[in-house]
Amino acid sequence: MTKARAPLSIEAAIVRIAGIFDDGFAGLARIAEREARTVRNWSDPDTPEEIPVGRAIALDLAYIEAGGAGAPIFEAYALQLELAEAEQFADRLELLRHAQSVVRETGDANAAIIGAAQPTAGDAERARALAEVAEAIEALRNAIPLLGPLPSSAVAVPGADRPP
Repeated sequence: MTKARAPLSIEAAIVRIAGIFDDGFAGLARIAEREARTVRNWSDPDTPEEIPVGRAIALDLAYIEAGGAGAPIFEAYALQLELAEAEQFADRLELLRHAQSVVRETGDANAAIIGAAQPTAGDAERARALAEVAEAIEALRNAIPLLGPLPSSAVAVPGADRPP
């Protein structure tokens, strides 16, 4: 019975590499300079053994040399890193996307305030400036939850460094 492996996992990549060789895991064991059981364990998600980086490179190179397309272990690792990065830094990426709105809205507000400050400005310019400032405030307000809570040590309390 074939053991289920997560698609695009390192374990599945090792099985993919083994499939290109007539002698399967025995061939991988020779390339990796390890016992066949060790190489099988690298491909088994239920064992704690993980392939060392140097052996992973050797197997990917052997796969390429044998005519395989790509580097299965490297591709699996790269995908896992990309997914982990997206998950770990999702809040920062959302903040970065929102920063564009903040820059645009505060820029529009600054320009409108300058326009309203001109000697020839009238009610229309002041109304536009007020609307633009309100939009900038809203964009800034929406950034607050994206920044997340700060550690208490990072919040400066005015006058806290002075004796009572």
